[in-house]
Formats: sequence, C-alpha cells, structure tokens
Amino acid sequence: MNIKIHARKKNLCLAHVRASVLDSQIIGDPWIAACSHPGLLVMYLNNHPVTLLPGSPLELASLNQILFGLRHRYPRHTKK
Repeated sequence: MNIKIHARKKNLCLAHVRASVLDSQIIGDPWIAACSHPGLLVMYLNNHPVTLLPGSPLELASLNQILFGLRHRYPRHTKK
C-alpha cells in the first residue's frame, strides 16, 4: 500500500525593513568618533561600530550635535 502525502506550499512574504539610527525604539545613544584611518569617522551604537563615514576630526562636535538633535526632536504636530 503506497500513501502519497501532498504538502501545501505556503508563500511567505516578509517586509524588508531597514533599521534607522533615528528610530526612537532603538535603545542607546549613537555617537560619532574619530577612526584610526585618516579621513574616516566611525558611528557607534551601544559601544558597537555601526558604520564608517567620510569626514575629519574637526567635524565631530557638529555631527554629534546634529545627530543628538535629530534623535531628540519634538514629534510633528498634525493639523486637526
């Protein structure tokens, strides 16, 4: 006696979502520091390097200030 089992294939469709450093649900504060290679900066999140950015150490203070301002801005007000 031969028994055939037919399994149904399900198509799973997953949405691709890119994480953003500006997302308020991400715990921890990102910051930018100088890299050991000249002309590069490193963005850290929770003591882990996230990405490399082109830039000079002179730009560190202003970039960190802009990053802080973007993460801690007031939410947009909607018109009623």
